[in-house]
Amino acid sequence: LLYTIKFEPMANKKILYVGGLAEECNEKVLHSAFVVFGDVVDINIPIDYATNKHRGFGFVEFESAEDCAAALDNMNESEIYGRTIRCNIAKPMKMSERSMKAVWSEDAWIQEHQTKPEKTDQPVESVDSNVVETVQRKSKPQVYLTIKIGAEQVGKVIIELRSDIVPMTCANFLQLCTHEKGFGYRGSKFHRIIPGFMCQGGDFTNHNGTGGRSIFGKKFDDENFVLKHTKAGVVSMANSGPNTNGSQFFICTDRPEGLDGKHVVFGEVISGMEIVQRMESCGTKGGKPTKTVEIIDCGEVS
Repeated sequence: LLYTIKFEPMANKKILYVGGLAEECNEKVLHSAFVVFGDVVDINIPIDYATNKHRGFGFVEFESAEDCAAALDNMNESEIYGRTIRCNIAKPMKMSERSMKAVWSEDAWIQEHQTKPEKTDQPVESVDSNVVETVQRKSKPQVYLTIKIGAEQVGKVIIELRSDIVPMTCANFLQLCTHEKGFGYRGSKFHRIIPGFMCQGGDFTNHNGTGGRSIFGKKFDDENFVLKHTKAGVVSMANSGPNTNGSQFFICTDRPEGLDGKHVVFGEVISGMEIVQRMESCGTKGGKPTKTVEIIDCGEVS
């Protein structure tokens, strides 16, 4: 079987090569990762028919060249399922009039663009046990996020943290709210909002879903999956695969399917759900908010 894709003229630059894909990655995962940058026309992940598995790369076609460029700028060297991906504009090779060979059928092209697997034996950042124990002793601390939508300050969302179940995850979120480490959520935005699903924020470094960091280092492991995504208002960690928690989080606006056992739930909105609903109203099917939704202040409720 031949795998082909129709290329737009090179000047349009609407097709993005994505290399370094983990085995678990599929077209649905790629769509979710890239649709935030604009309308996605098509996604293709070539299959090696000898093994019936993909070859570790794929192609994302956007409606506009501008959206493709934005995806390239933001997603190159980001992570999906714990693997660093590499993005490039897909460039078809010069070929004769008779040739119908796709660019990725050439091994030299694949070797040039494909990302090699990262080493998995890198040292893990140590977790400060004193920080975790301090939060655990507080017995369900509460934090607030003061939200601004567009030019209007709309109010506070108060979240109760389940430090009795996931103390390490709660310690991370609490100190990112208080800026105890000198960095955190103040001034960051909810970059991805999907009505009937969730509002995602916490990327205070890149502001687009590709950045952020935890108080323990860049990433930390999944603590446990005891708490479930049972209703609107549940607060959970966003990630790029197992054991890749940083600072990004999301607030459920409905009871989501398929997230239990994959994302660590650590809290619940106990006040300001009407603010979350106003945030949700700024969302789109693709996830790109129609208005800027910003955390202008945050901290611990005394």
